[in-house]
Amino acid sequence: RSSDTTFFKPALERIAAGVKPPAIVANATDGMAEALFNLASLLSQERAEELALIHAHAALWLKPDFELARMLIGEVLQSQGRKSEAVTVYRQIPLDSPFSWMARLRVAEELEGLDRVDEAAVELESLAAARPDSFEPLYRLGKERFPEAVAAYDRAAERAGKPERRFWSLYYFRGISLERMSEWPRAEKDLLLALELEPEQPFVLNYLAYSWVDKKLHLDRAKAMLVRAVELRPDDGFIVDSLGWVYYQRGDYPRAIEQ
Repeated sequence: RSSDTTFFKPALERIAAGVKPPAIVANATDGMAEALFNLASLLSQERAEELALIHAHAALWLKPDFELARMLIGEVLQSQGRKSEAVTVYRQIPLDSPFSWMARLRVAEELEGLDRVDEAAVELESLAAARPDSFEPLYRLGKERFPEAVAAYDRAAERAGKPERRFWSLYYFRGISLERMSEWPRAEKDLLLALELEPEQPFVLNYLAYSWVDKKLHLDRAKAMLVRAVELRPDDGFIVDSLGWVYYQRGDYPRAIEQ
């Protein structure tokens, strides 16, 4: 999905070096742990979360270094809203594990959900320093504190380099932050770039068009964009409301009321 991911990096390096992979199942105990983990994964997909936890914990008991089972436990806890417990589990992933990067990103995510924003920021800054070629930690730093968000997004954009389709959300969220700071020229530039990279993205269509309508700019284009956004997301009340707003601003009150 993204060339920024480093999950497969150790395996790719091993293949390049011609080193044979270690055996996943070294003995009968490992085999039973793998079977329990597979059951846990299936149960998790079917939303049988308590049973998934039981089987994943059993797999981990049989194979204490089974980091994939530990990650699954963290994911289930996250889905249940058990943020503190998820953080505890993810922090048990060793730093030299191929899952460490993903686990630490999730720790930051859950800390933010617990309103421990400063701790989340420290975690993300640490990740950014550990991998200077990765923009993701800096991208995640950019949240509700808009000046700090813009600064983080600026650093992320610098690392990302040339704008690519997969980076559309980076420019979208930086545009939102800039708009909230009343820096509209820069915000508009970012939102237009996000739309260029992902032309059918309903949230970008909505945010840019609504901002134009609010400023009484480009009403015809804004209306066309919002009509398309509603086609893409007909059940999204925020987007439908935006379409009503553009009709109101154009004096088409019957259609505004309808929306």
